[in-house]
Amino acid sequence: MGFKTGVDPLDELMPGGIPPGYLVLVEGFLGVGKSFIATSIAASAAKSGAPILFFSIDAMADEVLEDVKRRGAPADGVIVVDGFAAPNERFSKLKPPAKHRLETPDAFALLNKLAEFSADFRGGVVVVDSLNEVLMRSPGSALELFRAFKIFAKYTSSIVVATAHTDVEEVYGVLATAEHLADVIVQIEVDPNLEEMGLYVRRMRVARARRMRVPHDWIHFEIADGRVVEIDVKTMLKMLNRQLKEMGLEIQQRQPKGS
Repeated sequence: MGFKTGVDPLDELMPGGIPPGYLVLVEGFLGVGKSFIATSIAASAAKSGAPILFFSIDAMADEVLEDVKRRGAPADGVIVVDGFAAPNERFSKLKPPAKHRLETPDAFALLNKLAEFSADFRGGVVVVDSLNEVLMRSPGSALELFRAFKIFAKYTSSIVVATAHTDVEEVYGVLATAEHLADVIVQIEVDPNLEEMGLYVRRMRVARARRMRVPHDWIHFEIADGRVVEIDVKTMLKMLNRQLKEMGLEIQQRQPKGS
């Protein structure tokens, strides 16, 4: 049985879950919900009793642990590796002490720390949130990272989930050389057609799912009350037009591409 994501639209697309041994890449621009999806996968697995190893590079380690706990996951099954680097020793002393930490958030330190858990970690979820600073500090390391993630996932019967902000040009270029190694790729973005109409509506799709029959259509969604809610865009636009007509206004409605 695979790992459930804890995100209803994705779990409907992948009813069997994500198979153990898989590398999952969640990519998209800043602020679209990548960390939310990755944390949801971790919390869902933790609630089922699976161990969690979370490399916190874009956020404070204690904040990540609190976020996982807010989703109902038991804290005792979650190991957070602090990769949120302080600019100097003085600021480092201000942070809460972390049992596990990356001395520097680069590829060498990340892979060495991951290897430390290879002997005892089994049947769990590893999250790396995010790859951006690691890739920027270690140019040309994407292939090595992805290969190591796949080996770790396969050897430990786990899944590795990594997020990446693709609005950073340097990171996007590096990812393009290695994303063929990802078994599942979840893409998230703001719908560009609706954005032109002044509407901020996010959408996601499973762009790749190795050995799985999964539709690749875009799913519009919003994050509300700690969960992902699918949005029916056609119904939303009809309701909006109705309300505007009542105000004596009307918008030019266009069919969003890819919906």
